[in-house]
Amino acid sequence: MALGVIIMAGGIGKRMKSERVKVLHNLLGKPVLFYVVERAKSLNPDEIVIVYGKKGREIKNMFSGVRYAYQEVPMGTGDAVMKALGEIEGFDGEIIVLSGDVPLLTEGTLNKLIQHHRNGNFQCTILTFYPPEPGAYGRIVREGDEVLRIVEARDATDEELQIKEVNSGIYVFHSDYLRKGLTMIDNKNAQGEYYLTDVIQKIRGMGGKVGGVPADDPFEVSGINTREELSIVEDALRKRVIKHFQENGVTFHMPDTIYVEAGVSIGEDTEIYPFCYIGGNTRIGRGCTIEPFCYLYDAMVKDGERVKAGKGING
Repeated sequence: MALGVIIMAGGIGKRMKSERVKVLHNLLGKPVLFYVVERAKSLNPDEIVIVYGKKGREIKNMFSGVRYAYQEVPMGTGDAVMKALGEIEGFDGEIIVLSGDVPLLTEGTLNKLIQHHRNGNFQCTILTFYPPEPGAYGRIVREGDEVLRIVEARDATDEELQIKEVNSGIYVFHSDYLRKGLTMIDNKNAQGEYYLTDVIQKIRGMGGKVGGVPADDPFEVSGINTREELSIVEDALRKRVIKHFQENGVTFHMPDTIYVEAGVSIGEDTEIYPFCYIGGNTRIGRGCTIEPFCYLYDAMVKDGERVKAGKGING
């Protein structure tokens, strides 16, 4: 079956207190959205559509091999998906909906979502999670293996507020049910917006099955809404990058003091000492030594070279 991915990247992110949309803020030298697009591409889908808004016009044409849908007025998640579907009108298959501000999601979790969807013969499957504090998240109301509805916290009863399983905002749909469901929802609510969550009950009303599968690590579905959350997510990504190099033969001394951007290359048996910044398209060969307090950006370090403490190389 064909696979498509819709990435919602039209949100302004008011709590970031910025002129830039939140998905364009920097994480390890790349925009937040970069990591979501890379994750989408790792699934080898037939189509990827990025939905962007007025304040994110520079998103268009930022990535190759994807389509772009413009949401001129932010009218909610349901409207964003409608705009994306307009770019792939003839598409028939499964459609994954991702949020552009959730960069920690792994390929393994998305594959788990897809397999659960297929194995259960669902028409929609929701990636759920169990946060330490459910707070304002939409609650997942189940009956056995099926999801009956998603209840927003502000609309939930006291009993529903006790539910610990919540909605991540990440889904896989069968395209026919998604299209039909979107035609049935309205914006008669306090925000005047079309909510993708309203499609869930419409699908059930059409006789479709809705499933839900929890992410193993709730931190993976963390969205970015504030500068503090940006820092927390960046540190998690930095640790992932360093762990990747450690698993491939690179030694980091006091790794919590070392900043390594995405896109850097480091060869086996290289040792990196504390308080170094390694960024851009830096290429470090095999068996190198990077002494403390070095700044390397777009640098080339040949096999076996030693970079003396405190040295800066920019290009």
